[in-house]
Amino acid sequence: MAAGTVTGGELTLEQAYDRALATDQSISIAYWEIRKANLLPWSALAKLGPQISASGNYEKSSIATKNTVIQTTTTVVNGVSTPTTEFVDITNHSRSGSATGGFTYQQPLIDLTVFPAFHLGTLSKMATRLEHQFTIRETLFGLVSAFYEVLKQQRLVQVDTETLRLTNEQLDLAQKRANVGEVTRADVLRAQVTVETARQTLVQDQGMLDLDRNTLANILNFAPDTPFSVIEPPDYPTGLPEFGTLLGQAYEHREDLRVKKIAIDQDIARRGEIIGQYGPKVVGQVDGDRGHISGTGADSTYSWDALVSVQIPIFTGGQREIDLKTAGEQIQETRLQYEQAMKTVEADVKQGWLNVRTLQQTLKAAHAQVVAAEQGYHDLENQYRAGTATSVDVLSALNDLNTARKDLALQTYGYQVALRNLEEVSGVFQETRVQRSKIR
Repeated sequence: MAAGTVTGGELTLEQAYDRALATDQSISIAYWEIRKANLLPWSALAKLGPQISASGNYEKSSIATKNTVIQTTTTVVNGVSTPTTEFVDITNHSRSGSATGGFTYQQPLIDLTVFPAFHLGTLSKMATRLEHQFTIRETLFGLVSAFYEVLKQQRLVQVDTETLRLTNEQLDLAQKRANVGEVTRADVLRAQVTVETARQTLVQDQGMLDLDRNTLANILNFAPDTPFSVIEPPDYPTGLPEFGTLLGQAYEHREDLRVKKIAIDQDIARRGEIIGQYGPKVVGQVDGDRGHISGTGADSTYSWDALVSVQIPIFTGGQREIDLKTAGEQIQETRLQYEQAMKTVEADVKQGWLNVRTLQQTLKAAHAQVVAAEQGYHDLENQYRAGTATSVDVLSALNDLNTARKDLALQTYGYQVALRNLEEVSGVFQETRVQRSKIR
């Protein structure tokens, strides 16, 4: 089935698994978390990478100086010189320009925080990959739960439909016997109430079926109102391993528990990063500059220098010591959280194991109840036809039959989900698909 579009039709559980893997948003989000985590080790190594920066400056200036001077001119008229004095403004312009450019090259030589940061980034990559696998497992189990919820509700609707048919038959029989005077009108009214109750239950269960189908469609990212029908998958293997075997399997395979264990190493790496701040930082640096000045003259300069700087932190106000103490206490807290997670895993496996064992034992009784209820109803129906049983007895037997059939449906599909839940809490549910979806 194509992941992008669905035209309807029958849907098997295997097809639903493949579609969920291809379209589920939570799996895609977990994938992009891996992509981001892959950058963390490189981010740590970037602290030791060279840093190059360039700078430039251009300046141009113009200065205008205005001076007022006394200027005397002589005019000769008829051989007589006549001096004339006037004030004259003289403006002097002075222009200059300068341009400078340079670069700085820095190369960190020693930074003791790099190695724990790189280790922390590597651990984060491992954790996000495990979280991606855990998300796949959780998504597939959520899918199978929704899939079987639809199947269960379909079976309940079938039971309701059959019960409504039987109540209508009982109403017809009561009406015929009342018409000939064999029973009172109370039998007819009682049967009518039973019919309407069965019809109401059918309508309610049909509504629940529509809601469950919509839930499944949303999980599979179907377009609204996409027509599809689910096909009942074959029964799961019914073997029940020993509890201790399943618990050991869960401790080994549960990705969420392994992430909790990695979190301890992550906190240790963070503490190591803080410890690295106590060490010296050594940086080599080269600076180069070139300049040119123009104006009344021209002058060009070129210079460069190189240095190695060593920074040794001695006291930082106590914040570093507080961070170190906090990191140490965080390690202890994370260890306790890991121990709590182990208890949660043990409880999950125990509950899943007990659910399967209980359903194995009760399913046989549920089958026997249905057989007995069917026989009891048919016997009382025949007796009612013969006039040796009351309508109360028949309707009570019909109610028992309806209850037994519904209980069998609930336990049958609940058992199939419980078997898969036991694998899910043991960390091996759909292992083939999970391994195939691993990101290297």
